[in-house]
Order: sequence, then structure tokens, then C-alpha cells
Amino acid sequence: MTDRPALEIRRLSKSFPTRSGPLTVLADIDMHVGENEFVCIVGSSGCGKSTLLNIVAGLEEPSAGEVLLRGRRIEGPGADRGMVFQNYTLYPWLTVAGNVEFGLKIQKLPATERRERVRHYLEIVGLSRFADSLPRQLSGGMKQRAAIARAMASEPQILLMDEPFGALDAQTKQTLQEFLLEVAQKTHKTFLMITHDVEEAVFLSERIYVLSARPGRVRRELAVSLGSGRDRSARRSPLFGQLKQELLDLLHDETPIAQEAR
Repeated sequence: MTDRPALEIRRLSKSFPTRSGPLTVLADIDMHVGENEFVCIVGSSGCGKSTLLNIVAGLEEPSAGEVLLRGRRIEGPGADRGMVFQNYTLYPWLTVAGNVEFGLKIQKLPATERRERVRHYLEIVGLSRFADSLPRQLSGGMKQRAAIARAMASEPQILLMDEPFGALDAQTKQTLQEFLLEVAQKTHKTFLMITHDVEEAVFLSERIYVLSARPGRVRRELAVSLGSGRDRSARRSPLFGQLKQELLDLLHDETPIAQEAR
């Protein structure tokens, strides 16, 4: 990890206009993600997690504060950030290979380089045999692996993930969590992911930011000391259980019922 983080979020706030006045969704957010680090953001529904990620992606503008990627202020979308959504967002008329290649064509990369990158990233996500398949021929888990390959193929400086496994069944979700951890360990890329799944956050992250209920503020920053070479056995460790329970307790305190009981 370099001295300067890959991503810096400084004093960021976001409000939306309403008939009754501004609605503040995020307030005074300070975060960072180091080079080659995997960071998760968790928080209760409505705390502004997706809004925050959209601001980092350049899809929304902050009301105050700034986001820096490798020292440069983010002012709109860019190929330096790859995005993976909960819904697979694959183009149904393109093959798996065509979907992975799509962004590379927009970047006007030479055909030989495009083919090599498509081959490389399909191999990483285990879809080489399905390069010529259409999305409708794939399972949900395979579609999401294709979406991850497409996001990585442009070789962005950071991968942004918005609850990428939220629509999957429990078994497929756990399998893809293990797959993503392998990808992170193999490619040494930088990840920022939002999730409502506490166990997922502990399993994947090196650090976790916990947001408070609206307006979203950083309530806690937790280091996850499970080691960079962790595998599925990490889920059975005492530390895993302790971190999971700590997060659950923090999130419970932010539920409307818990706040009303104070």
C-alpha cells in the first residue's frame, strides 16, 4: 500500500431538495481506501450507502466535500472506475465475450489487445467456455461473474460494487463471495463495496465502515484482521464471529425500533 490512499472521501455531504426543504442523506463523510485494499460499507436501509457509491462513481454530485482518486478530484463518470451493480446489467444481445469487450471498444483499444483482455478476464472468472453464450443462457451467478469480468477488463483504478450478490440465493451468494475473494487476492485490485450482509462484509473486507441511520455518518471504522490469505474456513474462526456480532449490534442500534426505545 502506498503512502497516499487510492481513494479519499473528504467531508462529503449530500442533500436532495424536497417540498418541505432539503433532505440530508449523507453528512460529513470521511473515508479512504488504500491501494489494493478491499473495503466494505455497511449500514441500515436508507442510510445513503448507494448514494455515496454513486457519488464516487461520478453519477451524482456531492452537495459539499470532495472525492479524490489517486489525488485527482472526481467530477463525473470515468473508465478509472469500474462498477458492478446488484442487477447484472449485461447487454442481452451480446455474447459474454461481447459484453466484456464492450467498454474496450469504446476506449478504442486495438482488436488484438481487446481479444487478449477478454480472454484473460474470462479465464479469471472461470467463464472461458461460455465466451460465445448469450446472457439468457447463464445462471444468475454466471451473469454476475461476467459483469465482474466486464468491469475488470477496462483495468480501472478501483472497482465499485453495489450489493453485487444481493439478488442471489444463499448458496450461490456464498460461492461468489469466495470467488470474489480469490479474484481480489489474484489480481491485487482495489475494491469498495456496499452491502447489507454483515457476514459478507467480514468475510471480504480488510476494513469496514459502518454508517449511521439517515443522515449517514461514519459511526465506526473496523479493521478485519483475518489475514490476506483467508478462505472459507475463516467463517468458523472466533474472530469472525466476534466481528460479525459487533457489526450486528452496531446496526441494531441504528434501526428505527431501537432508536425509538432510547
